[in-house]
Amino acid sequence: MYSVTLQKILIYIGWGIIIGAIIGFSAVLGFDLDGSVFVLSIFLSIFGVFLAAMYAELYHIREAVNKQRREHK
Repeated sequence: MYSVTLQKILIYIGWGIIIGAIIGFSAVLGFDLDGSVFVLSIFLSIFGVFLAAMYAELYHIREAVNKQRREHK
């Protein structure tokens, strides 16, 4: 059985914040943009990390189902 835990969610949020902060700092400092770009990049990075994590988990579930189907044939 598969369940998403709070620890995984917090780890994904942490990765999104780290990636978003790097992108946001380089946008603010390198391209002389305002702070709203920093906040936007953090939110978009968190969203992107969650999308990638969901895709990876669904891929693993699909592989497990395919393996189970092959074993029953």
